[in-house]
Amino acid sequence: MPIHVQCDECFQSYKVKEERAGQTLKCKSCGSRMQVPASDEETEDLFEHYGEPIAPQRKTKTAVKSKKKKSRKKGPSLSMGKLVKKAFGVMSMALGIIMLGASIYMFFEGDSPEGKRSRPVGGLIMASIFMGVGKKWLFDE
Repeated sequence: MPIHVQCDECFQSYKVKEERAGQTLKCKSCGSRMQVPASDEETEDLFEHYGEPIAPQRKTKTAVKSKKKKSRKKGPSLSMGKLVKKAFGVMSMALGIIMLGASIYMFFEGDSPEGKRSRPVGGLIMASIFMGVGKKWLFDE
């Protein structure tokens, strides 16, 4: 008659031959060590001598029909990472708009004393980069 053994770590149950009683086995699921108890006949003798155990036996899993739960529509959830990403997106967009405004101002009003026109190409490029990154961080999921 096989001995029923259950792993203490993952609760996987096994049926073991009586010859393995008292030995230590390795669980196939999680790899932890488990002690094979004495045969069931010996434990029945102990029940007669000491009485029933205090803790009730664990019930085996049975197939339970699951009821469909009504789905609730929840609002968008923001994790901490998404929140930080959105905040940096707003700051990047704001910096891009400020740089764009400064570049336009320099283009029209930023003449040098010698009469040369200034060409703020670098500012326009940086503004477009900042605004592109800000748009990506704000609106992409």
